[in-house]
Amino acid sequence: MPRLLTRYLAGELLKTILLTTLILVAVIAFGTAIKPLSRNLLGGADILKYVFFAAVPMMEFALPFAAGFGATLVMHRFATDNEILAMGASGLSPARIFRPIFALAAVLLLVMLSLVQFLVPMFWSRMESLLAHDVTRLLASAVERGEAFSMGNTRIYADDIVVQEAPEGSTADTRLVLVGVAALQLDSSGTPETEFTADYATMDLYRLDGRSVLKLVLGDATLFRAGDATLVRLPTAEPRALDLGRGFRLGVKMLTLPEMYRIKDEPTRFPGLAASVGNLDDLLLQDATHRLLADAFATGESIEFRDVTRDATWRIISHQGVNFEDLLFTIDGPTVETVFPDGRIVRAKGTSLLLEESWRDGEVVFDAELIEPVTIDEGLAGSPGFPAKIRNLVVPPGRIQFDEDRTPADIVARVRGIDLASIDSTRLRARFESTLAAHDLSVRKLIWDIEGRMQQRLAQACMGPLLLILGSVLAVGMRSSPPLTVYVFAFIPAILDIVLISGGEQLLRREPDLWGYLLIWSGNLILGGSCLFAWFRLRRN
Repeated sequence: MPRLLTRYLAGELLKTILLTTLILVAVIAFGTAIKPLSRNLLGGADILKYVFFAAVPMMEFALPFAAGFGATLVMHRFATDNEILAMGASGLSPARIFRPIFALAAVLLLVMLSLVQFLVPMFWSRMESLLAHDVTRLLASAVERGEAFSMGNTRIYADDIVVQEAPEGSTADTRLVLVGVAALQLDSSGTPETEFTADYATMDLYRLDGRSVLKLVLGDATLFRAGDATLVRLPTAEPRALDLGRGFRLGVKMLTLPEMYRIKDEPTRFPGLAASVGNLDDLLLQDATHRLLADAFATGESIEFRDVTRDATWRIISHQGVNFEDLLFTIDGPTVETVFPDGRIVRAKGTSLLLEESWRDGEVVFDAELIEPVTIDEGLAGSPGFPAKIRNLVVPPGRIQFDEDRTPADIVARVRGIDLASIDSTRLRARFESTLAAHDLSVRKLIWDIEGRMQQRLAQACMGPLLLILGSVLAVGMRSSPPLTVYVFAFIPAILDIVLISGGEQLLRREPDLWGYLLIWSGNLILGGSCLFAWFRLRRN
């Protein structure tokens, strides 16, 4: 007979809890789709997918309240129908009567842990991926709202847009024709580095192995570089292609528990630190470039550059001395030459040469100014005068050896291994110090974020079983009250628990300390204390 009663009670609880969970999850999941629908980010077929993906994350909040509500209704009915009284009269102790409740609470704890640590992060990433998968829809929606569309460090504005699927004569999957375009490329600090304006532009979208690559081409464009104050009008301009990856930015909330531990062991693997690691990699390239030039000047070697503007080769053949001060080489008595693709050679001498190093458009660029230039070798056929100023000189590919397979951890280790005292440039040395300090701070914040998320998930998982037990015990102890009134007494501590968990998580994500841990677990302590108080009162009565 006790086993039969246990199965009967457990079956009633499960039916009510599952039905309540289904209703709550359906309502909340459809509610989450309202915002992307209002922004025209979801098509007809995507709505059901999005709601399905949203259902699992919403169970993290719906399941505890559904368990508490279902247990309250079932146990209150058992108590008002005198079934609990009959069980007690037949010799069953309160612990034996509530055994199905405790068993379900243990099962619910395992279910909640599986949800918050594994299933919820997976489905969060699927939701974000679904919203970001169709880049064309995102861009078209941004243009319709008159907003900028952000892609990496590029911001695009347009007055109108036309979408062409599978355009003729192109291997692109989708082509977007933009009218009245302005594009900004920002540097690592968020400052505009290069600005483009054009009457029209085409944006080709390529999808390769699940990744999205965008290629923007502007027609009849005006280009302005903030670094050298250059204003140029071009028939066509092609900013750097953008690899959007898989369409969304991976956040800590999308990491499963094993992934969190792996990231804590090696934080540089986290995609969110890619920009920070990229800044360190850029500094390594600048330092390597500067050391290459310094060694060449010291040994008297010929130094070769690629003249990007004129598609030519530019060399410093000889010099009488070099002085360096903060990314500026001052070269005495230089002899320089330019070799054009058609074989023409132009040589010149000057009293001095100013070679200024800067970072522009993702590479090390030099601007050269020859003081009092005098063209030599006039006998060379077609030899024009030598320009005093030449911009956009870059070191030819292959001169600086970089391991293409270097990992983020390798990059950070190389930066830490550099003796900052060996860097001649005061400005570059300061950038190394500040960028490395910023990276270390980003790593610490990532670790704090992970710790806060881990504690939040554990606390959230424990809330469900506690609310189930509290609702059951209160329903029997307050059998003379309406079931909704009983549920209110369990609902209020649960809401307080969620608030305290959220507040504690924010404290831990800022910087873990004792107060953060106490705050995030205090809500469960209140729920647990309420369960114990209601249980001892029930046993006494």
